[in-house]
Amino acid sequence: MFDGSTAGSHDQTTQADVADRDVPETAPTATDDATPTQAPTRPASRPAEIAEDEGPAELQQIRTLRARIAELERTLADERDHAADYMRRWQGAQADFSNFKRRATQDQEQRNSLLAAQALAPAIVALDSLERAFLALPPSLRGFSWIEGIALVELQLRRALELQGIHQISVAPGQPFDPAHHDAIGEIETTEHPVGHVVVVVQQGYETQGRLIRPALVQVARFAAPSGANPTDNPTDTAPEPASDADESEPSRAGDDAQSS
Repeated sequence: MFDGSTAGSHDQTTQADVADRDVPETAPTATDDATPTQAPTRPASRPAEIAEDEGPAELQQIRTLRARIAELERTLADERDHAADYMRRWQGAQADFSNFKRRATQDQEQRNSLLAAQALAPAIVALDSLERAFLALPPSLRGFSWIEGIALVELQLRRALELQGIHQISVAPGQPFDPAHHDAIGEIETTEHPVGHVVVVVQQGYETQGRLIRPALVQVARFAAPSGANPTDNPTDTAPEPASDADESEPSRAGDDAQSS
């Protein structure tokens, strides 16, 4: 048997169950539909606005920076070229200065040598006189002690010249004639030496530091004519010359003078 209270409680339970079943089915649906529609829409629209608003400005800034970098690279290349040019000029100036110092030192040494040569020029003349005296010295006088003393003086003078850088020019009979160091004062006909070679050394020459102080005076060989040849044997040299008109008129003029006297 069913009473009214039981029926009423059963109706309330049935309505509560229906309500409980309806709520979970509708609420999650509304929540699930709202979440995927609103969340992706707002973040997706924001980056588009940022790209549209800030993209050209960033590109312009990048272009400006790139242009600035290119300009700085060109400036750096120019400065490197200038630095290399300055280095080359500095090295050239340093080399020129070193060459100038070397030339100045060499010129000073040559001037000192020339001054010493000028100061010792009388000693060279004295050596020439002593050399000629010893060449003409008789053999009977060579054994005297005072002759040996004079020879020692000559040796000391030659050593003094060598200490000052003054040396005698090497020349001897039979050597080829050198116009840079020899001065020919005559020719000798000879067959002992080739033509143009030194035959006799008349006076010694001297030089210092590669510069000539005085050339050596020499006589050179020339071609010797055959011994049987005689210049007078040439018929062209002995042929009589024809008499001129002036010579023919002289006798007649002399006769006229005699008749008038």
